[in-house]
Amino acid sequence: MEKHCRSASLFEPATYRICIQGTLEKQWSEYCGGMTIEHHRFLDQYPVTILTGHLPDQAALLGVINALYDMGCPLISVECVETG
Repeated sequence: MEKHCRSASLFEPATYRICIQGTLEKQWSEYCGGMTIEHHRFLDQYPVTILTGHLPDQAALLGVINALYDMGCPLISVECVETG
């Protein structure tokens, strides 16, 4: 069973899953807040990258999203999967 945030907060730590279009090399993990980087294929055709990691607050999440934007990575989804 998948965990989902019951009550996310701007100032509390949480685990996030970010899905982007294309392939982001694993060496960018530190630049993206130390998130784990995994590669998948959507519909067995299109490459997507999933970043998963525990961030201290939503300001850190915004920093990761801005870093991805600066690298030209199109966002598919951002999901809070666990709080605390």
